[in-house]
Amino acid sequence: MGAITGTLAKRTELGGEYKVFVFTSTIAAASDTIDLSAYVTEIVGASAHLTAGMDADCQTLQTSYSGTTVTVVSKNAAGSAATDFTGTTIEVLVIGKYN
Repeated sequence: MGAITGTLAKRTELGGEYKVFVFTSTIAAASDTIDLSAYVTEIVGASAHLTAGMDADCQTLQTSYSGTTVTVVSKNAAGSAATDFTGTTIEVLVIGKYN
């Protein structure tokens, strides 16, 4: 499972029920999940991008979510499953309800 590194990076102070959150995380597999239940009660949008460790073996990310869990699928340069996660960190932007 992907791990949140440090604490919640940012949370907006927008009006209404939904907030924008930014988390930093690590991944260690071609398909990895990040449990955000300690931070949000509902997710309505999620997007992730690489912040470190991008190379030919880990080049792009695809993001989906269900409940309070974000799934990140990583691909290599050829479009197959990524195979190297050395030094790989990601940032995940989430729109959701705050706990």
